[in-house]
Amino acid sequence: MKKLSIFFLLFMTIVATSCYDDKSSTDFEVVKPIVIDFGDASTSVNVFQFDTLKISPIIYKNGVKDENLTYEWKIQGDKYPETVLSHKMTFSEPISVVPNSKAYNLILTVTDKTTGIQEFARISVSVQASLGTGLFVADTRDGQTSDISLIMSMNFSTRNFTDKDTRIFRNVYSSVNQHLLDGVVTGMSSLIRSGDCRTLTFVTADDVYRVDPYELVDKEKNNDIFVFPIDESEFVPKGILLWNYKGLELLNLDGHVYRRTTNWGNLTYDFYLLPPDFDERDYYVTMMGVCGSYYNELPYVFDKKNQRILTVSSWYDSFQQFPKQSSGAAFDVNNIGAYDAIWMGEGENSQLLTVFKAEQGNERWLGMMKYDPYGSNEKVGVRKFDLSHCPGISEAVGFASSPVSPDFYYATKDQIYTFSLGNAGEVVAESRYAVDKERDGDITSMRLWREEYSRMNVSNSSSSTGVSTQSAQNRLLVITTYKESTGEGKVITIPITQLRSGTLEPNRDVHGRYEGFGRITSVTYNNTSGY
Repeated sequence: MKKLSIFFLLFMTIVATSCYDDKSSTDFEVVKPIVIDFGDASTSVNVFQFDTLKISPIIYKNGVKDENLTYEWKIQGDKYPETVLSHKMTFSEPISVVPNSKAYNLILTVTDKTTGIQEFARISVSVQASLGTGLFVADTRDGQTSDISLIMSMNFSTRNFTDKDTRIFRNVYSSVNQHLLDGVVTGMSSLIRSGDCRTLTFVTADDVYRVDPYELVDKEKNNDIFVFPIDESEFVPKGILLWNYKGLELLNLDGHVYRRTTNWGNLTYDFYLLPPDFDERDYYVTMMGVCGSYYNELPYVFDKKNQRILTVSSWYDSFQQFPKQSSGAAFDVNNIGAYDAIWMGEGENSQLLTVFKAEQGNERWLGMMKYDPYGSNEKVGVRKFDLSHCPGISEAVGFASSPVSPDFYYATKDQIYTFSLGNAGEVVAESRYAVDKERDGDITSMRLWREEYSRMNVSNSSSSTGVSTQSAQNRLLVITTYKESTGEGKVITIPITQLRSGTLEPNRDVHGRYEGFGRITSVTYNNTSGY
């Protein structure tokens, strides 16, 4: 009887269970996933900094329209903040993060707006350095901030480049740092010593910045670059000069010149250079220049307060005054008079050339001097050229001289003039180039390109293409222009086809043209090879 009772209870339980309507299959729905398919593409990529990385995944979710999917690509890495780069399904963006030994993560987040469900994918991105030998260009578009670009081309010593290989890395500084440079850049200096240091220095009216020329990441500013703090009232940048052979950078702050010996990895400025022979007279430098080749290269400055030209002592801790000039000197380098120096450069046979402007009136003259550290130097002032009657000289915006020829050039906003320093008597300047104002605007600066490995195209009737490529070292004028109506600045290179006459390439189709900048305020050579 007991067994029957147990059987009956078990039977009733089964019946009750079979009568229960199980609705669990209708209470839950399997959520279809978001599909991210990269196909055969690798999820580990290499890219050069500032190059555009393109990734084209196939992304979908069954039953959901494409417009209900959103996309976010962001990059993250060691010591680099997460930065959103794109909100499109297909990624096509320049990679401006700095090169790093550790790969970055490029994270894709896909969101289904109908449910809020997300799917993720990761791309490993290794970034290699792109910046190298070329021309750094500082420009401004608002007159208050600046950006830095780099032109790599055969004109500017980028090895193995042809005229078709030119690359312009635009707005590199703001791309890397996500902000513009405060102030308008008035001077730059770039120096790279293999294994020792890499430094690119910017000078504005108020500040001094130092960055790595391979990366342009913000590093030091103002007193961060000095061993001893400089008083704020004296922190007035006036200019910067690179003494490349010695690895010495000279910075002019309110007339005093501070040195930075960059050899052995030193990247800080110490004391300012003392007056000659530690005399009691203070000095005020308004112009600096370097003259000479290799071990004979020396920096020179004009001390306006004492109307004299000085050079740096052999200990590099003070300035040195020249011996008393004899009556046979063309001018007294120790007593220039009531003039200011507005340009310094190197002429033929390592002669220092300086353009002087009268403190009152429009008088201008060019002084040629020759200094031998081992000679008597009683006639350092060799020749004096009166420039006052040269056309447009009072409006000159740039000067250039050749270390291998007596050619001398000056530019107004309209034209480039030249004359020979080898001629005796009155200076006669001839126009060699007139700017195309409708196309390019006004000339704003000029310099001679002196660096090795630079090349240029020139007209050649015997060539099948009508053009041949030649060395551009000491034979290429680099001008900058600005057109006010369009706000565009340009860099233009003009070959010198005949030394000693100053003849320039007449065919403008073979001139180098680098366009699309704002108002260019400074350019400098980025020498990645060092000495």
